[in-house]
Amino acid sequence: MFNVTQAPMTNNSSQVQKMQPVNTVYKTSNLSIFKQIDGNRVPNLQHVKRLADSIRVYGMKCNPILVNDKMEVIDGQHRLMAAKEAESFVYYIVVDGYSLKEVHTLNLNQKNWGKKDFMEGYAKMGVKSYIKLKEFFEKNDDYTLPLCIAFCNNTTDSSHNRIGQDKESFDDGEWKGKDFNLAQEWANKIRMVKPYYKGYNNASFVGTLITLFKIEKFDFNEFMHKLRIQPTALVDCRNREQYKTLIEDIYNYRSRNKINLRY
Repeated sequence: MFNVTQAPMTNNSSQVQKMQPVNTVYKTSNLSIFKQIDGNRVPNLQHVKRLADSIRVYGMKCNPILVNDKMEVIDGQHRLMAAKEAESFVYYIVVDGYSLKEVHTLNLNQKNWGKKDFMEGYAKMGVKSYIKLKEFFEKNDDYTLPLCIAFCNNTTDSSHNRIGQDKESFDDGEWKGKDFNLAQEWANKIRMVKPYYKGYNNASFVGTLITLFKIEKFDFNEFMHKLRIQPTALVDCRNREQYKTLIEDIYNYRSRNKINLRY
């Protein structure tokens, strides 16, 4: 058995455990003193409205925002915007030396930052690869962001049957991408399939074609020619291997010299 010693009970006269104050909580109605930090995520205006409505009904609760010594908001920009909308005060704590790195760390721990938040944050900071990705994503908004990352990586992670697998470096701001012109060429080609297959932009189909684009014997123009002859041939498949088999069948339709695209 383990020996367990209970902590001493506290009372009004003795044995009160000492606690060390760490940060001071301030209160202010002068919300103009706070600044937005470059690279922070785009605020959710619906969330701001909900918070503002709550403040009007229940008042401002003691949930301090965090700011650095420059009064840049590290955590709590939605609460600050809601306080401005509700014409309320805020509580805040000053933590010296904090920067965008801590913003990302805090939000990672809270599990509320996604790839789009990181993309927009680093793009605002002027990181060229993220700026180019943001432009690519806005131009090709019929594809998901993970698909756009895969296009710009010029690759696909077939081992996990998923694409755009570079999470750690992407979230850390170290993602570079590769040939963005080639990425656009691929996106345009796959979009040509849209009149014949509404699932042209699903992850498995896109991943399959990215793989086929790298096979020298695969002629995309020939594939489109055969698809026009068989406009209803493309259907949903469960995985990439099934898509490859189907595309191979379409590609080899009425061909004397059939090719194998699966191996």
